[in-house]
Amino acid sequence: MKILHLFSNWKWTGPADPTVNLCKGLEKRGHDVTFAYRKPPLPVEDSIEKRVLQAGIKATDRFQLDHSVKVYHPSFLPTHLRDILDLTHYLRKEKFDILNVHHSHGHLLGGIAARRSGHPVILIRTDHKRDSLKPSLGNRILISQFTDGMITFSEWGRREDAEHFGLPLERIEKVSPALDLTRYDPQKKFKDMRSLFGIGPEEIVIGMIARYQKYRRTAVFLEALKTIVREFKNVKVLLVGRSSQIEQSVIQPMKQLGIEKWVVLGGYQKKYYLDTLACMDIFVFLMAGSDGTARALREAMAMGKPVIVANRGMLPELVEDGISGLVVNDTSEELANAALQLLHHPEKREALGKAAYLKAHQDFQLDRQVEAIEHFYQEMIRLGKRK
Repeated sequence: MKILHLFSNWKWTGPADPTVNLCKGLEKRGHDVTFAYRKPPLPVEDSIEKRVLQAGIKATDRFQLDHSVKVYHPSFLPTHLRDILDLTHYLRKEKFDILNVHHSHGHLLGGIAARRSGHPVILIRTDHKRDSLKPSLGNRILISQFTDGMITFSEWGRREDAEHFGLPLERIEKVSPALDLTRYDPQKKFKDMRSLFGIGPEEIVIGMIARYQKYRRTAVFLEALKTIVREFKNVKVLLVGRSSQIEQSVIQPMKQLGIEKWVVLGGYQKKYYLDTLACMDIFVFLMAGSDGTARALREAMAMGKPVIVANRGMLPELVEDGISGLVVNDTSEELANAALQLLHHPEKREALGKAAYLKAHQDFQLDRQVEAIEHFYQEMIRLGKRK
């Protein structure tokens, strides 16, 4: 198959990593894959361009794909019209079988260009959203007029998209998100991050990794921590990540609850990210970020960590309650009870961690994801353009 992925961004965000890995995997299976991305508008330390070059996949930055240009800006029409004309010519010339779009901006440009090209390319939209695409007027137009199939990461999201947009379920594929599992080996020798964070070797570490916006519900777990430390004081909560809202979502609640001595702010970790994850004994995840793939949770499972997750969205699909982790309602009471269960019973932590590792290394395989998407592409070509 000849496949074009259209990615209207230059930033290395949550959806970028699985998309680049997917392109790499499809290339390995013999498909002709091109990844079209936006070139960074200014020099930056990290970007899709940098990662694409490292991955060595076939890519192009010939399109502007600038979703930041507002309707009222004088360059709005020229910028987007240029992309539509260039993309129309490109689709007509290259005769792609599949056009996979990942953002609404690229979806609109790609949909118009695909129609103008006269070539029957199958247009697939990947839904990267945590709560599935909203049934707004704009999204309803995009799905009804310019979409032949959709890919989502959860069965819950698949049914939401079908209900919101009237797509037949056979044209929506649920594909488990993948990881490069070669990176996650709990037996590897890691840097001693506990000493760096001032955590004693005898203390049990409960970790969270997130961008700490208020919607991530970190404050609810901090309320649970106040209950936890009344019964189990030999614990530290390690919060890894950053956010412009961390003052409101973490620091103020922590001070109000009087639990500062049990909380460690680990900051943003890049070079020593896996080392930091390795030093955690329990991992808590309450809500996926806006991209919806719950990457930090999947990484914790791949590292063999016992996990506690909220009964929200796709999280219960990733964690089997009582087998590969604990699934609870995210009230402070239920979170405290779940954490105390694991704190008091190291044998249960070990059993859940082993099961999480096995589930992750089975379900999150990149080859498995690539094969599922390849099969879906082939099925969409067989079904043809949506009437």
